[in-house]
Amino acid sequence: MRILILIIGVLLSNSCSVQYFNNPNKENIVNTGKEYLSSENYDSRGNSKVRFLVLHYTSSNWERSLQLLRLPEYEVSSHYLIPETNDDSYRKTELDIYQLVDETDRAWHAGKSRWEDGENINDQSIGIELVNRSKCYYQEGNEKLDYKNDYLCIFPDFDPLQIQLLIKLTQDILQRYPAITPTRIIGHADIQPKNKSDPGPQFPWFTLYNNGIGAWYDNETVHKFWLQFSQQPMPSPLVVQCALGSYGYGIEVTSVHDEQTFDIIRAFQMHFTPWQTNGEIDIATVSTLWALLEKYFPESFDDEGELLCRNN
Repeated sequence: MRILILIIGVLLSNSCSVQYFNNPNKENIVNTGKEYLSSENYDSRGNSKVRFLVLHYTSSNWERSLQLLRLPEYEVSSHYLIPETNDDSYRKTELDIYQLVDETDRAWHAGKSRWEDGENINDQSIGIELVNRSKCYYQEGNEKLDYKNDYLCIFPDFDPLQIQLLIKLTQDILQRYPAITPTRIIGHADIQPKNKSDPGPQFPWFTLYNNGIGAWYDNETVHKFWLQFSQQPMPSPLVVQCALGSYGYGIEVTSVHDEQTFDIIRAFQMHFTPWQTNGEIDIATVSTLWALLEKYFPESFDDEGELLCRNN
């Protein structure tokens, strides 16, 4: 079975406004316009400080997304939920931002995850869910799955009006949490690459970057490294693993292009080179990764420009 990724467009309609529907008494409730629905899926953040912002898609329509993020039997939640237009289950004429869990509390959105030196990213993050019906299907009942060829993913476009709301919300969050630096604005796939694909290759990371949100590379630097790797051998799997770890990915240095490396490279590609998400170590991926390291983590290189491997 080959990997197949389908891209589906979304038509635009309606309007959007920035409104936060939450309980002023911080009881973690959602205003649906008719009634308040309490969420039980949260706990205390303790002494952990917010350092990360994690973006997700829900894989469901508005109504189902609200159920999944609210009802205790699903044991999942997020701090915010943003609907999309052209969703029959969302009956308001304007898009609004819905707050499900207070930022001072710990929402359950990240699962078992790693980024930089952090594990259990729920403790240190704010999670935002976007209603979007992207979905990946996996083969079942096969004990010898080829991890490179065992899934089918469908990724619809994100609603631009929804993204406008996300930008306004994120800009507001960043003003209050200076520890959320550009490389700490990440997708679920970045922190849990084996099991997650969200927000997927259709997510407009570059649009967010142009609004002061998140990390992106400079084209000139990518071109510089492209020329460099065109004239010399490509970095080994060990060096690529070190580079991914230096950027923030939770990777074990094994010197082999193994399953974890494939998953992490695919997550990186969905974030930064979404036109190519094959999980392979190629010149475009490596040039982009090196350009990001030079921009955000220049200490990753020695005086001769060689990558330092601190992960082994």
